[in-house]
Formats: sequence, C-alpha cells, structure tokens
Amino acid sequence: MAAAAGAAFLWAITVTVFTFAARRAGAAVVNTTRLVLAFLLLLALHAAWTGHPWPADLGSGRTFWLFLSGVVGFTVADGLGLTSFLHLGPRLGMLIQTLAPAFSVVAAYAFFGERVAWTKLAAMAVTLGGLALVVTQGADPGQPRAGRLPWKGLLLALGAALGQSAGQILSVKGLEGGVSTLSGNVVRMAGGAAGGVLLLAISGRRADLAAPWRRGSTALQVLSGTVLGVLGGGLLALYALGHAPVGPAATLLSMVPVFLLPIPGSGWASPSRCEPWRVRG
Repeated sequence: MAAAAGAAFLWAITVTVFTFAARRAGAAVVNTTRLVLAFLLLLALHAAWTGHPWPADLGSGRTFWLFLSGVVGFTVADGLGLTSFLHLGPRLGMLIQTLAPAFSVVAAYAFFGERVAWTKLAAMAVTLGGLALVVTQGADPGQPRAGRLPWKGLLLALGAALGQSAGQILSVKGLEGGVSTLSGNVVRMAGGAAGGVLLLAISGRRADLAAPWRRGSTALQVLSGTVLGVLGGGLLALYALGHAPVGPAATLLSMVPVFLLPIPGSGWASPSRCEPWRVRG
C-alpha cells in the first residue's frame, strides 16, 4: 500500500513537468518520448542488475500479458486520458478516471476470484469520495460547464478509466508465478514504447520524436519526469499490484490529484484550488 501511495506522489510531480514539456513539443510526442526513454533506461538497469538487458526467462505467456498491459495502460489509457483533458479540463477528466479502481475490483473478482473485505470496500469508498471532493466543484477556465459537456470528452475519460483498469488486470496476470518488479516493468515499458511509436508512425509524426531534444529545458523536463514518474512511479506501482489486492492498490494509485494540491505550477496550488472543502476531501 505504501508503494502505491508513493507511486501516486511521484506521478503528481511528473504531471506538472510533462505538462510544461507537452506545451512545447506536443502531448503525443512527449508521451512516446518518455516511454522510449524509460524503456532504454530500464534495459540498462536490468542489465546492470541481472547481467541481461531483456528478461528472457519469463516465458512467452507472461511476456505476452505484460507487453499487452503496457500497450493498454501506457499507450491507450494515457493517450485517451490526455485527450479527454482537452475536452473536459483536467479536473472533470480526473474525476471520471477515478472510476478505474471500481472497474479493477469487479475485474479482479471476475478473472481471479479475488474478494475484498467489506472494510476495505468501505475504505475505498471513503477515499474515492474524498478524491471526488478534491477534483470536482467548479470548472476549469475555458472548459464547458455541466449541462453542455461534450459526449466525446466523457467517453474518452471513461475509456481511459477502463484502460487503466485493464492494464492493471493484465499486469497482475503477467506477474503470476513470481515475476520480479524490474523484469515485469521492462516488458510493460516495451509494450508502451512500441505502441506509442507505432501510433506516431501511422500518423506520419515519427520524426517529431526529436522535438523535445531541440530545447534544453524541454529535454530536462522529459528526462527528469521519466526518471521520477515512469521509472520510479512505474516500479512502485507494479510492486503494489503484485503484493496487494488490486482494488485497494488501484484506489491509492488514483490519488494523484490529492498530491497535486500543494505542488507549485500544477494549476492546483493556487488559493482557489486549496479551499477548506478541498483540504477536507
């Protein structure tokens, strides 16, 4: 559980960093760049730790599930979530994506027979209710208000929540049999990087991968965000999913908006974002 909370904290820091970089180089390009860079760094880390860059001893079955979880969780879910922010604003987009833990609980029961005690279900409900208080109430500047919200944005955010849940379930499937966190993350990141590069290639933007490196400040933002969030946060998240029930772990992983409140430059740290009811949430 501590690992899940730690992952959410690191992700909160990198949300701000990647947002600054995306404004200059484009969201899809930054997302793919961070995944490719993280994959290369993980290969080097795995080689230094085990003597082999690629975890070939996982077998085809576990490799398939972990690779697929990377495509679904990193490429699809993150892409849908980012696009939903453009239609709904980050606050409402994040609110809808807090449905991911609920989806994960249902899926974990359906696929693994994993039961969650009523006390933990109650704790999840309290946590998600408090999270809803943090991210709801009021609209982001320039975003549509309730009553005229675009269905496209709502469906994108819902798809992101489903994608996050599916990625978590696929990770748990791939971790069966005692896969190490580092080895599992290498394969997951390979899936995310491959999916991102493929999407850019299909859209004719593969050459744009060089864009973040043309400005020193943008390159530093991408590099620091990758090390903290994609590597550090990703390793902690995968450890949490492998050592705790899926539902409670997914709930703590969804607490990024809570940690965003005090971070300068996040858009959440202004006085209007830290009203007493938000702090109570």
